[in-house]
Amino acid sequence: MKRNYELYKNLNDSVFPFVQKPIRYIGLEMGTVVKDIENIPLKFALAFPDFYELGMSHIGMGIIYDILNSKDYIACERVYLPYPDMNLKLKENNIPLFSLESFKEIKKFDVIGFSLQYELSYTNILLMLELSDIPVFSKDRGLNDPFVGAGGPCAFNPLPLKDFMDFFIIGDGEITSVVICDTVLKAKNDFNAGIVSEKNFRAHVKKELAKIRGVYVPGYSKNVKKSIVYDINLSGYINKHIVPLVETIHNRLCIEIARGCSSGCRFCQAGYIYRPVRERKKGEVINAVKNGLQDTGLAEISLSSLSTGDYSDIGEILSELSDIMSEERVSMSFPSMRIGSLSKDILEKTAEVKKANFTLAPETGTQRLRNIINKNISEDDLLKEATDLFQMGFKSLKLYFMIGLPFERIADLDGIYSLVLKIKKSAGGLKITVNVNNFVPKPHTPFQWYPMEKESELTFKINYLRKLLRPLNINFRYQDPKVSFIEGLISRGDDFTSKIIYDAYKLGAVYDSESKLLNYNAWIKALESGGDKSGRSNFNDLTNRYLYSEKDLDSPLPWDFIDILVNKEYFKNEFKKSYEENSKSIYYMNTNNFEDNNRSKLLTKNCRKVCYLCGVCDFKTISPIYSSKINNCGSQASNETVNRIGGNIGCSDNGNISGALEPFYELNLRYSKKGDMKYLGHLETGKILLKAFRIVKLPIVYGKSKFSSKPKISFSNPIPFMSESENLYVKVKVRRDTAIGGLGELMENMNHFLPDGITVLEISKIDRIRH
Repeated sequence: MKRNYELYKNLNDSVFPFVQKPIRYIGLEMGTVVKDIENIPLKFALAFPDFYELGMSHIGMGIIYDILNSKDYIACERVYLPYPDMNLKLKENNIPLFSLESFKEIKKFDVIGFSLQYELSYTNILLMLELSDIPVFSKDRGLNDPFVGAGGPCAFNPLPLKDFMDFFIIGDGEITSVVICDTVLKAKNDFNAGIVSEKNFRAHVKKELAKIRGVYVPGYSKNVKKSIVYDINLSGYINKHIVPLVETIHNRLCIEIARGCSSGCRFCQAGYIYRPVRERKKGEVINAVKNGLQDTGLAEISLSSLSTGDYSDIGEILSELSDIMSEERVSMSFPSMRIGSLSKDILEKTAEVKKANFTLAPETGTQRLRNIINKNISEDDLLKEATDLFQMGFKSLKLYFMIGLPFERIADLDGIYSLVLKIKKSAGGLKITVNVNNFVPKPHTPFQWYPMEKESELTFKINYLRKLLRPLNINFRYQDPKVSFIEGLISRGDDFTSKIIYDAYKLGAVYDSESKLLNYNAWIKALESGGDKSGRSNFNDLTNRYLYSEKDLDSPLPWDFIDILVNKEYFKNEFKKSYEENSKSIYYMNTNNFEDNNRSKLLTKNCRKVCYLCGVCDFKTISPIYSSKINNCGSQASNETVNRIGGNIGCSDNGNISGALEPFYELNLRYSKKGDMKYLGHLETGKILLKAFRIVKLPIVYGKSKFSSKPKISFSNPIPFMSESENLYVKVKVRRDTAIGGLGELMENMNHFLPDGITVLEISKIDRIRH
């Protein structure tokens, strides 16, 4: 492995022994690509401005990492936000921020690409730049500094970060990121050939980057049309997944099955910036699942999209995956399911191996307000799906609501109570968690002109709901209005917002994406001292400008120069519909009669049913994807398919959890843990070994539980942290009815997967009669 061993030795001596989970920063995960970086022409640092556990759960990072490293002339390496203890130790020892693969200083890369997923991570970007010894402001960077860019959903309003970034990727990054690398590499070659001067080098590169579709370069670009991959099948999927050494936020195999959403909710930014809907072909999805399971050894699949239940072939995919799930003992989860798109077939697949938490998003408590925000779901569908979940053995249900929505009334909050009460009555065995988020009117949505509610109003509503729901004995969680205030301030910002962000950072606002570390006062002080330094009056001017005043429909918006391909007139029409729907709702006698309300011309139906000519589809390069499903309510597998699959694989002989007493082998493995793996905890080591067992397809015996059966594995006692040993043991029960091959071959296959520092040294087998 080609590493910067001088830097690594310094870290190993002075930093790693003194921070929590140093394994986060060592980069020895299986699936990483480590090139001879000093001899690679173009070096790209893929940066996530949040902690490792969150960044490693992000699909987009994995896709870009895989694509860039598929080019032999590009070395793409990762860097994440260091935890506060690591940050302190790096500064204390004067060690710059480095990449995980080669321990190369981030400052020495050609390009740094930040992923913008959340506004409260913006000050983290400034911290990472300072830790890397890179000038925070773009104007201060010179010939030897990297080009710093950003992409992701937050980049659709790039103005708040324009002073810090050299460029932004607006839209899909699969193709654009490669073109950016090619452009920078060509400029480097031209500079070395004397074609471009040192004085003009950075300006020349920016000028060339501004010519690329989907790239916004502050000071060089005017109007920018988003980049779009019209066929997401052409770029393929991740060829080699990285297997984290520590538990991540989403510890599952995530497969993107579609991009974009057809629902048209008026508050949802993602539903518009990712239009049009593009589906990954069924065969591509199946292959991605098979390859991903073989790479990672994970025990859960997540079919990911903005609305997975609306995928055209969801029933067929689930039918084909059922055999894999049964054989590999893999469970299924759906992170985003629109109420009304859940069929019993989908619920059965989710319940087959493990009945995990299920999440539904009614958003509001009344049909009146759901019509206003164009949330085309019914209360009847919600109650039916909650009942089905309970009857299938699910134990808990999370419900997501929003407060502060346009035209919200106290009666709508009362409706949340009524709705939860009805669910309790129809599915009383479910443990219910109510999550309340605060509405932030985002750019590029029909509600972008609407004002945000003040912190005091949101706090009142949260307290009102808490008191209202207390007798129902449910878990109540909510988003801090202070967090929503900062999110709105940044997401709706303009050129001046860069100054507010920088001032807040200098006043101590960092790690704000962690609620416990939020420095709200730093933001208030930054606002109070902003602009003309007029004190509190300036604070009021700025908050009204960004948050609390309704914007004129005919006045330009700060982010209008970004073309997401949806016509602005379409947004205006949707905004007007919400006003008309609110006026009409005064005369409703039965505000929860979805069928009557759904006949309203003010509702915009799912565009898989009806195309409303929003402007995204040109009907040449790309056309709408219409639903092939009756009533768009999810494909129902045939009776033959359901019978073949069975109601729950907990009763299947394949998993050996039916309770029968069967012969088995007991394998005893002796393994060593040395080198960097001394930083790996006992539980983490066990999970790595379990993944290795799954990858080599060891036929492990599982417990008798139908719903969350566990493998029959036991480990020797843990050794002290930072200790090494060659005499660690794991005992695993293996079914006798399945051949496991030679023990030497098994040991070789496992060691091929295991990270450097963990080695299986010996395997012995004991024949047992019963378990």
